[in-house]
Amino acid sequence: MSSRGYNLKVDEKKMKRMISNRESARRSRMKKEQHMKDLNDQIFYFTKKKDEMVLKIEGIAKDNAVMEMENMVLRSQKEELEKRLEYANHVCGWYEGDGHVSMAVMDIVQEPWLRPWEQKQPSNSIMPVMSSSAGFSIF
Repeated sequence: MSSRGYNLKVDEKKMKRMISNRESARRSRMKKEQHMKDLNDQIFYFTKKKDEMVLKIEGIAKDNAVMEMENMVLRSQKEELEKRLEYANHVCGWYEGDGHVSMAVMDIVQEPWLRPWEQKQPSNSIMPVMSSSAGFSIF
């Protein structure tokens, strides 16, 4: 074989290798480009999901605050109703018992409508005075 034939084979191999390398580099660039596109799509997707979650958390936090306020109101109402029930039980015990109501029982009553004998009258109003006890009976 002549040196010229050998050089042609070497040149042919070099050309094939160059073409193969260029094709490999092109595939690598395309793969890298696709990978970057996928990463950007993921960034967009997760950013959108994060924003949705933030909005959802804010909504839940507002709902929670409303529930907390309602819970406070209901607890306050519960305490008031428990006091009223306790007072009613004492009154029932008094009515069914000996008729003696201790001052300790009266001290637990906080509502003015349950203690009419202690209600303050406006200073400029004049209260009528009943002169007789006719029509009234005492148990």
